[in-house]
Amino acid sequence: MTTDPEDAPSGLHFVSTPLELGDPAWVFPSVAKDEAAGVRAALAEADARLRETGAHLGVPGSVHYVGQHFDGIHCASVQGRLELPNGRSFLAALYFPRRCAFDLRWGPPWVSEIEIARACPPPADCGGHPEAEWSGEYDTPPAAARAFAAHAARLRDRVVARPRSAWLAAEPDAGCRPFDPAT
Repeated sequence: MTTDPEDAPSGLHFVSTPLELGDPAWVFPSVAKDEAAGVRAALAEADARLRETGAHLGVPGSVHYVGQHFDGIHCASVQGRLELPNGRSFLAALYFPRRCAFDLRWGPPWVSEIEIARACPPPADCGGHPEAEWSGEYDTPPAAARAFAAHAARLRDRVVARPRSAWLAAEPDAGCRPFDPAT
């Protein structure tokens, strides 16, 4: 998926590249040649876990490199997202956090992040509520990629522990309720 810069607000546009066509150096510019194969293998494992999660839910899923370009500033991440018709979404992301738009560093650290969330139906449309989330920061490309694969496996395990019908069931309109990390 590519957004046309002419259609994007304020010069922001995204370029999405399937994992198998991309290069780990986009997210990890300093990855050593002897580490690149291991990073690529871990990212492929994360992709396989997200595909398994999508298969259980009955929706296509995969991991992509996502390049973000904003007024001459470039960012890259690895992301996978599954969305269900009932407003539930599953996000897996691996990226380097930036302190502001003009922070040009490319890691370390790198963050691996997973979120299961649900959107409130209109008219509540509050932006959604996380049902589960976990993340961690990692100082090396191999550690970040391995953690991303482990997080994707944890997401898959959590999703397949429930029957598909439970994830696809329409959510009752309970209105906006705060996130309870105990659930």
